[in-house]
Amino acid sequence: MRRLIFVLAAVGFGTLAAAASAGPERVAFPVGYGNDFVRYLDVDRPDRKSKRFFYVNPAALEAARPGEDLPAGTVLIMEDHKIALNADETPQRDAEGRFIATEEITNVFVMEKQPGWGEAYPEEKRNGDWDYAWFLADGTPKHSDPARFEGCFSCHQSRAERDYTFTFFKYVLDGKP
Repeated sequence: MRRLIFVLAAVGFGTLAAAASAGPERVAFPVGYGNDFVRYLDVDRPDRKSKRFFYVNPAALEAARPGEDLPAGTVLIMEDHKIALNADETPQRDAEGRFIATEEITNVFVMEKQPGWGEAYPEEKRNGDWDYAWFLADGTPKHSDPARFEGCFSCHQSRAERDYTFTFFKYVLDGKP
């Protein structure tokens, strides 16, 4: 009986330890990503008067295969930039009609996939083995409260068939360069 209690306590402690380790603090800011990662997409956001740059770590890009889940160790970054505005506050555009981003980065959103990370979350919240973090441009966490990331989990759940990603999985399906 004493052994059974010990085993149950150990299992319970393991579950608590996993839950305690979940959250944005386990996703590190990828220092140097602007030079070291591959920028695979730019998106104009008229609703936010911003431009988003999307990056992936090179190892994940190399290992990604159409129709397959992305490999463990994948790091995806969504970097928000302010855009250049005309005197009347309308966006400045380049020769192709796209927004012109300024150097000012307002947000860096990172999603990272590591083996077993999903186990730290309840089944109804889990996004495979992905976790999320939100940083300022200098790498300072913008928010550390896991509740602030509920939107990441709920939104990305709609893309379960794409390994919980929006842009990169589609990029791989469409044929990366």
